[in-house]
Amino acid sequence: MKSRLLAVFLVFALALTLFPAAAQDMMDPCLGLSGADCEIVKAADAKLAEMTSFTLGFKFNLSLTGLESLSGLLGTTGEGAPQALTVTADAANSPLVINPTAADPMAAFAMAMDVNGSITGTGTDDQSGTSSFVIVDGVFYAKDPETGQWMGVPLSEFLDSAGMAGLPVDPAALMEGDMGAMGAAADPTALLAGSGLSPEDLAALMSVQGFTSQARLADAEMMGQKMYAFESKVDFVPLLSSPEFQKVLTNLATASDDPDMAQVGQIGMLLPMLLQEGNIKTTRWIGADDMWVHRLVLEANVVVDLNAMMSMGGGAAGGNVPKMEPVVLRLLLDVELSAHNATAAPTAPEGAQMMEMGS
Repeated sequence: MKSRLLAVFLVFALALTLFPAAAQDMMDPCLGLSGADCEIVKAADAKLAEMTSFTLGFKFNLSLTGLESLSGLLGTTGEGAPQALTVTADAANSPLVINPTAADPMAAFAMAMDVNGSITGTGTDDQSGTSSFVIVDGVFYAKDPETGQWMGVPLSEFLDSAGMAGLPVDPAALMEGDMGAMGAAADPTALLAGSGLSPEDLAALMSVQGFTSQARLADAEMMGQKMYAFESKVDFVPLLSSPEFQKVLTNLATASDDPDMAQVGQIGMLLPMLLQEGNIKTTRWIGADDMWVHRLVLEANVVVDLNAMMSMGGGAAGGNVPKMEPVVLRLLLDVELSAHNATAAPTAPEGAQMMEMGS
């Protein structure tokens, strides 16, 4: 159970390492940059489309505190209820090779990784250890940490057992930075159609000062060459507090026949008080000599003040309701890439035995 749970987490961690590069398609690559800096970013994006292999290393840390306040609000408090959750993982020298011409998307990439990971704060099921896995020719191989025996299962079955079946993700296209590979959930057009927002609404929201920003940072010496550093940031606090956001919500409520939509305006007023902090920042370092992205750091910070919700609901009447601690999420993913287009493909572990999921 332990190795399987860590392996499932690893698949999500891998997806996180790929998402920041793909997410660049959702922002103007030249936002806030000079003409010269824009050319650097465009050149790096063009190189990304040429990438067929690289060696990966990453460090991941996720902390979630204030869960006791959330449990109290949901009425799920009790002995064993977690107050904080921490997830960590790291790996080094992990090869990944892409085959964009593969007929089977599950065979579009091969990789091998040894991950040290831990999950703490669950109360009863804290875990830590090393999970080793290989993906080759559409087969997921995992190493039993106790016996050392490698076991294999078709990758599609592994994803199915992990609750990820049916995700419309094309691994080959995703590795090339195509946001369309993420399916409708990451397709701006599909999101607009589902939310009722018009292109004019979206343009108004994207123009909110402080919502999106990009800047070039100081150059750095890294991995034997000079690196150009660029930081992109999305901050939801100024967006939720903006007149443009409130206007969009009002328009949605007015245009809808759903009587529940009348509450949208109230929710819109509540959101800026609930979300004390909410931003996602991506920093990437581009090699001056080869224009490859060599390091990428993703940070996410969220602070939710549940006291605002209690106040809006009249829960603070009489001043007898104790103040709740905020729910705080901190995420850091630090990825290093090397040996671009010079990484040998991993092979299936010798002596591996095929098995059925659930066995």
